[in-house]
Amino acid sequence: MDPITGATPRPRRSTPRTAAHYAIVTALSAALLSGCGQRDEGGRSCPGGAGKNLAGRTVTGADLREGKLRCVNLEGSTLTGTVSEANLSRGNLYKARLPGMSLQSVDLRDADLRRAVFSSASLTEVDLRGADLSEAVLDEGLLIDVSFEKAQLSGADLSSTSLTRVDFAGADLRGANLSGARISGSNLRGAQTDGADLSDTSWRNSVCPDGTKSAGSSPCEGHLTPASPSPSRKGD
Repeated sequence: MDPITGATPRPRRSTPRTAAHYAIVTALSAALLSGCGQRDEGGRSCPGGAGKNLAGRTVTGADLREGKLRCVNLEGSTLTGTVSEANLSRGNLYKARLPGMSLQSVDLRDADLRRAVFSSASLTEVDLRGADLSEAVLDEGLLIDVSFEKAQLSGADLSSTSLTRVDFAGADLRGANLSGARISGSNLRGAQTDGADLSDTSWRNSVCPDGTKSAGSSPCEGHLTPASPSPSRKGD
């Protein structure tokens, strides 16, 4: 009884907790927990969703041949056949699968190729300057006249790959696997190779990271640290 009004308070009614209520709470909890865990960040696409969306599909070389597909989204896609004369610059090929593919005169500058698989692929006159191929797989491939200038190749697998006239100038090859690779007429000036596996790698007429040329078949062992830039003189 209320001492002021003399009224007897009514007992509060409890709201029944239905099965639907508990289901909603469980779903929300699961969503919050998954958001706190580690998530796959996915590929990098051009701002505003620019570019054709072919993500998660099986794409033939004919679909891309001679196409202007700058910023194309091929994340998680499987590519087959031959691609030639295509502009795929700044494309999103994160985790794309290209095993056994033949790429000829393809522009992949600044593309996202992290964790892409190029096993046993053939690349000729492919421009990969500034591309990100971190942890990409290019083992047992055939690369001729390919440019990786200033590309990111940390943790990439290039084991047992033939590399002829390939430009790695300024590339990041830290932790990459180049075991058994055959490097000929290539340029590694300024490339970072810390932690790279260079066991059984063959060298022929190539420029080492410190700028030294490996004459004949002499290896770049002892010449893997990029030369420090010369200090500028006053008045230059």
